[in-house]
Amino acid sequence: MSPEEYLKTKLETCAQTELRPVDREFLESQGIEKFIYRILTSKKFRKWKIVDEYANEMKRSITHIVTKKEPLELAWFFGGYKLWRFPSSPLVDWAELFTILYLIEYVSNIVSVYEPGAKIIFWAAHPSVMKYQSNIPEQDCRAYHESFNKLLDTLRSYFPRNLIIELKSFEVLYSNKSEYLSELNQMITEVEDEYNNKWTTERKEMKKMSSNLNIQWQGAENWEKIPQKEKEEKIRLGPIVHDGYCRLSKVREVIRGVGKIALTATPIPSGSLTVGTSSSSVTKFWTGFGVIEKRGDSYVERILSPQQLESVKDKPHDVLQSKLIPLKNFEEIWVFPEELDFTGIK
Repeated sequence: MSPEEYLKTKLETCAQTELRPVDREFLESQGIEKFIYRILTSKKFRKWKIVDEYANEMKRSITHIVTKKEPLELAWFFGGYKLWRFPSSPLVDWAELFTILYLIEYVSNIVSVYEPGAKIIFWAAHPSVMKYQSNIPEQDCRAYHESFNKLLDTLRSYFPRNLIIELKSFEVLYSNKSEYLSELNQMITEVEDEYNNKWTTERKEMKKMSSNLNIQWQGAENWEKIPQKEKEEKIRLGPIVHDGYCRLSKVREVIRGVGKIALTATPIPSGSLTVGTSSSSVTKFWTGFGVIEKRGDSYVERILSPQQLESVKDKPHDVLQSKLIPLKNFEEIWVFPEELDFTGIK
């Protein structure tokens, strides 16, 4: 099987499913609510343990949607941009495709037996906050949103009939800009106080590394030429703005409201359903680069972080032409001849 044949088959079969006898028996004996929870928390997809408080929150949401016969709603809050360090930026690439196909496979057993189906909503951060936080040009965020929607349109014919996948921007939640800015500044002040009084040195350093990676120094403004002390303050402020934004009431409502289940690539302190971004990856798709690896007679999708990409870019690999997705950044794909080893590299 060639890489192109593998990808084509993956696309065409992502929604095909057949319940295992053990799952069919569980559904019949335990009912649809427990079945949905069982599938969502399956170790085949789940990458980390779910904290007890969030597990109970999930169960309440599942009871809510089943009682009302509403679609299961999975919400993924993310940056809504493509990391500037990749040549594919500011548009989507294979990383986004791999994550979408992975999530279709993830919910396929549920939508096959739960008639109301499911919604997967990718909630993109407000472009203005990404400019504030990481100096990412707002027009680049909007270009990313447009390319993400084009990718969804290209894939829509492969979705199960009762599965909806959408990209939404938090812009739609705030028609009143002054209300948005007032609450945002309040939340930033709250997080700033926690940073000064509660954050450990380890947490500060971890956040600092992430902030430095994401900041586009020559982005919306030229931060490259500002004094070093100001650069350090930009790096420090980035995660404070991020965490403040995450606390906005309307953001929390659509991510953590009744009937909503929050998906994430890696764990967050408040709890989430942590599923990674592909069967072999936990790198965030919007800050990752999609490749495939040869595994025996088949292949596996992998999403690489900037550090991982840097560590393997000069290793033997093929760059193969592809006609599978008629969009920019999908004309070719990197194919590695064996499983990559990233021991010690994040």
